[in-house]
This record gives sequence, C-alpha cells and structure tokens, in this order.
Amino acid sequence: MNGDRVRLSPYPKWDPYRNTYYCSIVRTTDAVRETLYFTCTKLFAEQLQRIRQLKSSLIPGYELVPELPLADAANEAEPHRTGRMSARSIRKAARYLMIAGLLALLCIQVKDNWLANSADALKRDMGELKAAATTESTKADLPQSIGSLPIRVEPVPVVKNIAEVQQETAPPQETAPPPPAEEYKEYEVVEIGAEQPFFGLPKGYVSLTFDDGPSPYTKKIVDILTNRKLAATFMFIGQNVEHNREAVAYASEHGMAIGNHSWDHSSKLTKASPAEQAANLARTSKLLESITDTPVTLFRPPYGLINKSLISSAGGQQLKLLMWNRDPEDWNADRKEDILNYFHKVSASGGVYVLHEDRLTVEALPEIIGYLKEKNLKFAILK
Repeated sequence: MNGDRVRLSPYPKWDPYRNTYYCSIVRTTDAVRETLYFTCTKLFAEQLQRIRQLKSSLIPGYELVPELPLADAANEAEPHRTGRMSARSIRKAARYLMIAGLLALLCIQVKDNWLANSADALKRDMGELKAAATTESTKADLPQSIGSLPIRVEPVPVVKNIAEVQQETAPPQETAPPPPAEEYKEYEVVEIGAEQPFFGLPKGYVSLTFDDGPSPYTKKIVDILTNRKLAATFMFIGQNVEHNREAVAYASEHGMAIGNHSWDHSSKLTKASPAEQAANLARTSKLLESITDTPVTLFRPPYGLINKSLISSAGGQQLKLLMWNRDPEDWNADRKEDILNYFHKVSASGGVYVLHEDRLTVEALPEIIGYLKEKNLKFAILK
C-alpha cells in the first residue's frame, strides 16, 4: 500500500443478529488510522485461530488466551437472551442492525491510496487494539518508538523529565519511605508531547481514561478513584457537559484530568471542513473551561478517527491528541466479568486503557484497580 501499513485483526467476532462472523483490517499512515470491517466465514475464523495457536507454539513465553470452540460461538454468544429485551440488548441490537446495513453495502476501493472509510460500521470498535493486541502489536501501530516521544513526567509534587521516568522503569532498587499518608497520592501527572498522537506510556506505568461522559456515573467513578488516592483522565462530550455541569466540576475538584472528546461524538468529524472541525472543538473546550477554570489541553477524536485536517485543527487550539493502546470494550460487555477478563489477558505495563462511563464499568472498577496495584504499576493521569 505504497508504504502504508495494513494489519489484519487476528480476532474475528460473532454477530448473533446476522448469524455470521466479521473481522477487520486496519490501515495506518503517519497521521491516519482507518478500520475496515467485513464479514467472514467460519472457515476463515478457524484459520485465524490456527495462526494464533501456531504463534503460541513458536514464541517463548506467549500464552494463548483460552477461548470457546468456534463451532460453539453461535450458541454461546447470547445465552441469556430470552423474554423481553433489556435496554442494553436493545442498544446492542441497534448497533448490529446498523452494522448489517453497512456491511451489505460495503465495498473495497483503492483511490489515492485510501481504503474506503467504513469506521461508521461499529461504535467504538478499535479492532487493532483488541484484547490480544499486546505490547508487541501495539508497537507495530505506533508511528515511531514510544520511548522517543517527548514525554515529561510530573509526579505529585516532584517534577521529573523523561530520562528519570525511563530510569524508574529499570529493575527496582531500595527507595526512601513514602511521604505521610495525608500528603501522599498514588499517581503521577504525565504531560504528553504535542508533536504526534499519543498512544501509550513507558513500561511500569498505567493510565485509566474514561470516555463519553459526563453521566450519572461520573461521581461514582470519581469517588472510587479518590477513595483509593488515585485519579484518571476523563474525556467529556460537549453535549453531555451541558446537562451535567455539576459532574464536570466534581471531577475537576477531585483532581481528575479533563479533556475534549468533541461536541457531539460524530463519526463525520474527519469529513467536516477545517472551519467546522475548529468550531466543534472550540465550543467544547470553552464550555469545559468555563466550569473548571482550567485550560483544556487534550483531545480524543470520536471512535479514534483522525486525519491530517483534524490533527491540524486540534493543534491550532493547542490540543494534544490522546489515543489509547488497551481497549476492554466495556461498552459492549454483558457482565462485569467480561471486562475483568480482558485486564487479566493483556499486559498492563505501559497501557492507556479506554473505558466508558457505564454501570458494569463502575461495578468492575474496584477490582480493576486492585489487579493493577498488584502489578506494582505507577498510575498516571495525562495532561
């Protein structure tokens, strides 16, 4: 593809509403990431599973994640879908119906070295960052080595540069006892670079980010974090902020980092004119700043869709692009165990997790934090 990278996801998924499998191809350039979805046969899915099994036999230390036999996928996909549909089921049905319509019209075109943009087919599905996208696959998606990014780490309250952060990732040595509990916060502030989209942290660090708020769950999430002397990065949607100003203020007052997730979470933002993009971002930042009295410096594009025009629009407002490299797909979970299983399957070190303000996420959050603390990772909020 003329120097571009095209990656086939090794993890097909089952669509219970169309009774078929589907998979994705991810195309990455220096500034653009596109996901193309397509239906596939059971045989295709089985071949991908054999490839993963082969990888586990060839790579030392690689552990294959246990999974259900593909033949049982249709039977196991929706074991509890009987009687009246729940609100979550209705939302999922709507998503899959949208996928069905788009996949029926799907075609692959090559024009000016671009794949047809079909990211509208599935909300928040970043197939290239799926559960098995370990640190190895994440590195393949990055424009350059994350170690060379201009990251400055600012602990609370000591200021550190990137050399000190990298030194901290070396084998642990004896350290001085922590400061008194009343002054101690178990997280650090990481200021990311503005030169390119930011995907992941150095080894030894982990960050929790929450998209699509504020919502009725915002305060609950903040309380869970605060009670454990932690903080997270919240990416708020402008339209939601209008109806939940108190939640934004509450998050800011408790030390959470707050960023811009666009005004309306539109998947068409990359297709808008530069003037429309700039107005969308500026409107959201202005509203957030009027509530928090703090400059907004982070922008996360809806669905992770970016192009050169959107990068330029964000840069013109001094907004740094915050992406992610771990996606538990909590918005699509049926049980909190589905979310927790993801955390146990992937390497957590260096992870920037994209989570959402959802009931099951709130239920799983205390256990998520407990698991990450057991790994002796340093929590970070991003600015």
